Formats: sequence, structure tokens, C-alpha cells
Amino acid sequence: MKHKLLFLFSLIVLFSVLSFAQEAPYHRVVYLWDVTYSTHGGYMGGKTAKHVMVAGEPMKIEQYNSKYDIYDKLVDALIECIKLQNPESEIIVVPFNDKVLVDSIWRERGTINGKQILEKHIRGFRNQEQVKTNIHDAFEYAKEHLFTPQAKYYSELFIFTDGGHSDNCPPIPSRATFHKMLRNWCSFAEPNSVKGYYFLLTDYVYREDPELENILKTSSCIIPIFGIPTGGFVPPVNQFTIKGDQLINLKDQYNQPVKLSVALNDINRPIQGTEKVHIYATANPYFDVDETVTIDGKATIEVTPKPKYELGELQKQLPVDENYVITLNFEQLKGESPVNELVNRSCELRYVNKRQKTLTITIKQ
Repeated sequence: MKHKLLFLFSLIVLFSVLSFAQEAPYHRVVYLWDVTYSTHGGYMGGKTAKHVMVAGEPMKIEQYNSKYDIYDKLVDALIECIKLQNPESEIIVVPFNDKVLVDSIWRERGTINGKQILEKHIRGFRNQEQVKTNIHDAFEYAKEHLFTPQAKYYSELFIFTDGGHSDNCPPIPSRATFHKMLRNWCSFAEPNSVKGYYFLLTDYVYREDPELENILKTSSCIIPIFGIPTGGFVPPVNQFTIKGDQLINLKDQYNQPVKLSVALNDINRPIQGTEKVHIYATANPYFDVDETVTIDGKATIEVTPKPKYELGELQKQLPVDENYVITLNFEQLKGESPVNELVNRSCELRYVNKRQKTLTITIKQ
């Protein structure tokens, strides 16, 4: 009886693990979708009123400018982008205007059925609120609710907007507050493997918010993209990580190559061509590393920390009761393909300096 219960318990645990594995996506995609009045062509300076069709119903635009009536094209582009996602991906669509429309957030897996459900929601969405644009809170919502800190998977954030963040419109955070959040976004995004793509759908964005251009140009985690991505958009990244964090025996591996592993963040997106990575050590008294290695799809690469002292002297200087850590920094150089991206910027090597035990033998005459 005990064996039967143990077997039954093992099956329950196994199915629980399998179920958990199926529920934990390794790739999460979030679309922040600007559904403000302006995407229908409602801009200050529009000279005429017009009724436009939204989800099969008329919507009156008081100041209509046909140049900025991009809503239908944007809906098509958003759906095409979603169709290109992997079946294993989790896809989340977040409409926003002056606030995040929490009741209209849709979350599905990237299966055929999941994509069809999302398309139905997107094409059927209808919002006639003539309000301002709150991009700040859309980013903050994604940060607080959609991206798990230190997750095992990696995430991609797409924002589709036709204008800048509205200013002087309480309770919407000020534009200065939005700029500050965006400048600090990478401090959250990079450690948590979140890559951002900021779609500037019209030329009005930078004219309304010139400072946004400076912020996006210098951002290391958000890529600005101009125009509506007709035909869909696949991020130009095959992300990979270089991992160290290993123990190295000083005596056995003195002046010897050290292997670092190269891990793909998504096995369905392998490295294309080759990549060059400059690896150098943070300044320290004991080791130099300054090499350029080639990443070409292999699972490991090698670097050789160059000791600044002979082995005996180094053993005297390095601590014995704790490991000595050196930090390796990574700088991705221009490679053969623009679609590969090194995600992390450093790793650690830990040197173990264990003194040799001495055996003393006394021979009595």
C-alpha cells in the first residue's frame, strides 16, 4: 500500500512540475497601445469635423487632420506584429490613453488560437474618450505588474504612440516626471532582461517632445523606431548571455585559459554569423584580461587572465580564507549580423587560493 501511495504521490508531483513548466513562459511580449483620440486624426489645428468608423461604429472627430488618421493602419500593424511571435511566447496587449485601461488588457499565448483571440479583441476595441496621453503610467504599469524581477525568461516591450506624453494635465504625471522615469528605465530593464522598442508613429512625436529624442538616442535598453511597422516587426535581436561565476583553483589554473559559457536566451533565435566581444577585467592588483573573442554559435569561449606575479608570490598575496573575485566586462563590437545582442555586461571569476598542506616526517636514528 505504501508503494502505491508513493507512486501516486510521485505522479502528482511530476504532473505538477510539467504543468508549472507549461505555465511559465520563457519569452514575454508586452504591447503598450496608444488609443488616444489623436490616432484617429483628432489634432489641434484640424480644420474640419468628420465622422470616422471605429469597430464598425461612427466616431465624431471635431478637429480632423487626415495626415494623422493612422488608427486602422496601426491596428493592422499591431496584429501583424503579434502574428510573428513564437507559439511559446506570452503576449500581453495594454491599451492606454490618459490612464491604463486595465479592464481591456488581453493576455494570451502565441498559439494560433491565442493570436486569433487577440486579433478579435483589438479589432473590436472601441474607445471614444477624448483625453490626453499618459505614457508614463503605461510604462510603470508594465514594470509593476507585467515584468517579474529577475525572471528566468526575457521580455520585450513595444510601445506604439503617435505623440508625446501630455504635459500640465493633472493628475497625469508631468512631462518632466515622464522623462526622469524613462532615463532611469534601464536600471530596471537591463537586470531583468527587458528590451524596449519605442515606435514613433508620426513626425509629431519629436515636435511635441524634443527632449524625448535626446533620451532615446542615449538609451541602452530602448530602441526608437520611426513609422508604422507595416508587415509586422521582428526585433532585430538574437539575445545571448556570457556566463562565468565559477571557481578557479589558482594553483592548477595559473596562467591557464578559463572557459565561459555562451547561453541563448531563446533557443529558437540562434546567433547568426559571428560576433566580436571585447572582454577586459576591472582594474585589480593581480590579474589582467584584455582580449577580443569571437562568438560563433559555440557553447563556450575562452579567456586567459594574465597574472601580474609568479605563482609563489601570488599565492602569498591572495587571501586564503576567502575567494578572490575579478570582474570581467563585456563590450560587444560590430559583428557580421545586426540581429545579435549580448544581454549582460559583466560576470565574475572567483579564484580559490588554498595553501598546500605540508607533511613532515621525522626519522629517528
